[in-house]
Amino acid sequence: MKVLLVIPINRSYVITPSLGLGYIASVLRLQGHKVKILHCIKEKFTFGDFDNYIKQNNFDFIGIQMFTFDSTSVKRHLDIIKKNKPSTTTILGGYHPSGDPHEILKKFPQADFAFISETEIAFPFFLEEINKKDPNLSIVPNLIWRNGDKIIINSLKIIDDLDEIPFPAWDLMDPRTYPEAPHGGFFKSFPTAPIIITRGCPMECTFCAGKSITTKEIRKRSINNVIEEMKFLKVKYGVNDFLIEDENFTLHKNLVYDFCNQLINQQLKVTWSCPSGVRLDTLDLAILQLMEESGCHSLAVGVEFGSQRIHDLTKKNLTIKIIKERISLFQHTKIKVTGFFMFGIPGETEQEMIQTIKFAKALNINRAQFNNFMPLPGSSLYAQLKHDGMDSIDSDHFFVHDVGYVPQGLTRKRLKNIQRRAYLEFYLRPKIIVGLIKEITSFRQLCRLIKRFMDGLT
Repeated sequence: MKVLLVIPINRSYVITPSLGLGYIASVLRLQGHKVKILHCIKEKFTFGDFDNYIKQNNFDFIGIQMFTFDSTSVKRHLDIIKKNKPSTTTILGGYHPSGDPHEILKKFPQADFAFISETEIAFPFFLEEINKKDPNLSIVPNLIWRNGDKIIINSLKIIDDLDEIPFPAWDLMDPRTYPEAPHGGFFKSFPTAPIIITRGCPMECTFCAGKSITTKEIRKRSINNVIEEMKFLKVKYGVNDFLIEDENFTLHKNLVYDFCNQLINQQLKVTWSCPSGVRLDTLDLAILQLMEESGCHSLAVGVEFGSQRIHDLTKKNLTIKIIKERISLFQHTKIKVTGFFMFGIPGETEQEMIQTIKFAKALNINRAQFNNFMPLPGSSLYAQLKHDGMDSIDSDHFFVHDVGYVPQGLTRKRLKNIQRRAYLEFYLRPKIIVGLIKEITSFRQLCRLIKRFMDGLT
């Protein structure tokens, strides 16, 4: 079978290899299928370009990776596919289908199937079954399908041993061909490559939808397996800077110690960062110093709010006191710190949002990202708001610098003004500006960072 895996056209700043699609491509090729990966943002595709691509190429199956903010774009992609190649089977996967499995095929009638959670285990099984004379789709794990007018969601299955999955199909997404636009925006050398070491998150943060993909079940790759992939990327593609994209890498202290010690003992001479964020309460000085010694140069940390009431309300299980204490540890290292902050949680007051801005400025951090709350399918807040009959969600505006949800008592304009104020007050300080200039490695990177900053203001 010929399979195309697509990252759709969207507004994302993060233009890196998709580990999800890379893993799927690897397992499908082991089964004998021919696979291509099309990263529409990387290739600077317009919908006209995508239309021409579909006309000129034939695929049996086209899978599209989908986040909630991709909704409008994905509909256009599906329309183009069905207009030009109506017999091609279309499949949706990723965070949005996983978070909204009961509605996905209703809202996207041009999609033939969808997957929830970890698709590497489901896609090969699906292709094997659907090509039988009398397929039994009910036995395919993680599959969403139509049985007449009824939508069926099959049982969930996850991968227990992550070492069993082959490395992503790096030859289909050569890190050297990507722009200098990694997750987080900062890097030590180019090319960079993302890697995943663990899956699963046991935390109960009400705004997070991560568990809709990886579940609460924690699973870990062996460090030997991770190091082998890093060595491969270093030798084959010249990657010396790695982005660990785990949801909570430092939650597993023994694993972190093993990882750092092996990097040091094997003298791999690489650098690495955690741009997706780690929990501050998992950090201490000893582990930070070891991380720095092994090559860690940057960590993003989930601060989120300046109000203890909102921390408690969202079940973040973090205190303002601990945040201050753990942030102060970074002064004993050279690791750069990015703080993640959020505005617009249901029940949050405008005064508490201003409190978050003041808190961000008071912390000794190097960078900050101020997001407006997005009720993501798969999160408990989304379920709560849906139950309450929410009418203030606009998924077309689900973007870090946009407003996709307006809490009661505020307007979209006011919420955007608060976000704009946060960026201006945090970044227009001499020590922050000087620190950022020292981190910039190229004119291209400077231009991309300026664009990100300006998008935060508009």
